[in-house]
This record gives sequence, C-alpha cells and structure tokens, in this order.
Amino acid sequence: MRLPCIALAISTLFAAPAFAQSAADGEPSLDSFRMYWTKSSETDLVTGFAGDFDASKESNYLIGANLGRQFSDTLFGLPFPMTANVGLQYINERGYQPDIYGVTAFIKAHYDLRVPWTQKKIRLGLGEGLSYLSRIPMSEQRDFAKKGAESEKLLNYLEWTVDLPLRQFPAIDALIQNRIEELNVGFIVFHRSSVFGLFAESKGGVNFMGFGIEARF
Repeated sequence: MRLPCIALAISTLFAAPAFAQSAADGEPSLDSFRMYWTKSSETDLVTGFAGDFDASKESNYLIGANLGRQFSDTLFGLPFPMTANVGLQYINERGYQPDIYGVTAFIKAHYDLRVPWTQKKIRLGLGEGLSYLSRIPMSEQRDFAKKGAESEKLLNYLEWTVDLPLRQFPAIDALIQNRIEELNVGFIVFHRSSVFGLFAESKGGVNFMGFGIEARF
C-alpha cells in the first residue's frame, strides 16, 4: 500500500496549486481531457521524440486518459503555458502476464509553434512527473534484465506530445465553436525511466508510443 499512497499524495500535490489558482482568480480555467492509445517500443527516447518506432516483441499496448488544468500562462517568464495533470492507464500484456493498471501525476509545459511557410500551428508538450504501475511491463523487465537489474513500480515519467489543433481549419471550427476551446489530435510518447538509477538499481525504462485526442474547455 505504501507506493500507491505515495503516488496519490504526489498527484494531489501537483493538482492543488492549479485548482487553488483558479478559485483565487475567480476566472474559468483551461481544463483538458486527453485519451490515447500507444504500443510498447524498443526505440531510444531521443529518437522516439522524432517519431522513430521499433515495436517490442511482446506487442503490448497501453490505453490512457489524462485530466489537466492550466495554472500559469508562462514558465519563468517564457511563453510556455503550464498545466497540472493526473492520468490513469491500462496496459494489455497480451497473455505474457496479468494486465496492468497505472497512475501518473505530472507538470507539463506547452508551446504553440507555427509551421514554416504556412499560417498553421502545432502544439508541443513536454511533461515531467511520476508513474506508478500495479505490475512492471514485460518489455520494461527485459530492458532492466539486460543490465542484470530489476525495475520498480514507481518510476520517473516523461510525456512528449505533438498535437495539431483542429479549430484552425474553418470546417472543423464551425462544428465545435461555442462547445469547447480547442480539439487536438496528435502523437504521444509515454516514457518511464529510472533516471540513471535514481528510482531503481540501474538505468532503464520503457517507451509507449502512439496517438491521441485532446479536448480543451
């Protein structure tokens, strides 16, 4: 019970400032809800950010959902809107072992980038926090086993997203205006790691890569 309690406490800690800020301002906050589907990948994190994908032999997949709330328009004065997020995950282990359930809690920075030679924008996001899983995925076990070590249920969490905002297209904007603030579709990397041995015996981790949809309201 100790580790789930730690994850719950951290998630509460992350979410509290956002809700407190919204209440103090007396203004509507920018909330978000994201659903995503990803598959386990052997790709290194850096090349995974660029979309490189090398499927794990287990072919296990992860389905997740995140709730977020914006609590700042800037990061140290830079134009990076900040959100506090909590998420739930289900990992199908394809019969290799019982399926897995998890929770994440993380802070995420966002940046709207104009695509060169166009007026269209993409939205980049980078999150940092904690991930707790009820069982360690087989693909993650293999990664640590190469180094003669074992992973842990509680690890560092990184989330990388590249989204396409859909309201910049007139036909879609006409359908969703006055209903939600924005609708994004895009690419996501779900990454667990020991941060060079800080969270486990040795460095190691796992990537799940895929696609999702996010509503901001």
